[in-house]
Amino acid sequence: MHMKIYLYIITLITFLTGSCRENHPTEMLIIEEEKLLDSIPSASGIVTDGDSAWVVGDDATGVYRLNLTSYEHRKIPLEGFAAQQYRLPKPVKHDFECANLVSWNNKQYLVAFGSGSMAPFRDSVLLFNTADTSDQQIISIEPFYKTLQQLTSADSTQWNIEGSTMAGDSLLLCNRGNNTIISFKADSFMHYLLFAGAPVPAIDFHRATLPQIEGKEARLSGICTLNDNLLLFSASVEDTPNWVKDGPILGSFIGIYSLKQKKVLASHLLRNKQGAIAKEKVESIDIVSKQAGTVTCIAVADNDNGTSRLFRLKLILP
Repeated sequence: MHMKIYLYIITLITFLTGSCRENHPTEMLIIEEEKLLDSIPSASGIVTDGDSAWVVGDDATGVYRLNLTSYEHRKIPLEGFAAQQYRLPKPVKHDFECANLVSWNNKQYLVAFGSGSMAPFRDSVLLFNTADTSDQQIISIEPFYKTLQQLTSADSTQWNIEGSTMAGDSLLLCNRGNNTIISFKADSFMHYLLFAGAPVPAIDFHRATLPQIEGKEARLSGICTLNDNLLLFSASVEDTPNWVKDGPILGSFIGIYSLKQKKVLASHLLRNKQGAIAKEKVESIDIVSKQAGTVTCIAVADNDNGTSRLFRLKLILP
């Protein structure tokens, strides 16, 4: 009798551990490739565009065009900066933390947003014509950010724009400071940006609740669009009592967020091939391709030393 109970317990444990192994998060999110970008500084935003991607850095003096097969790249200098200057000093950097593509007036623009965490340099947006890269301008949006802060009840100490994407005809921004997702019509924003006297676009917003590591909630660092309702997001956790100050990275999540339900549908910690949590601060993510049930993504992390790290990921959809 005791032997039968013993065998039953062993069988049950084997079944349960096998089930856990089958549903291990590393099987839902897989790092297919990892590469050091040693001549792209401080990558903070990546946007796929066909077989290549546009990369912006928070202290970079140019925009980088990256081939997604060979990873060869070229730098397109930004006007007003010396072409040979690699990085901007921290006090005067524009802090472009995110970017997305906007089609407007029969042109495609790369629109990169400053974090807004410090005036006046970080309160700006880069408007960059992808077909004619000489058509570029950096425009102050300090009044726009102040209006958004008032409307979302966020003071300047809670303001740090780190993600942007298009969902239908709306442009979305995410504020890492309090995990708020803000949306407004892209056409209205472009009019506001380019025509003096145009009104501030009407906005909608809500706060997202994200998963935690060691009791610390992850904070949004990047978003892209799966469809008009679902976002793919990156969010990282730092071991610091004050989110404004950098701290050791505890890990980064990649997940799916429903705009309709206003909640996280799935989230997975980025792990290395050994299953350990990758202590990387993923800054931005975008989709390379979608197949039935899986998404291939590209993500970047800022190494804070003048280099960046790139990840090619496979995400199994729930």
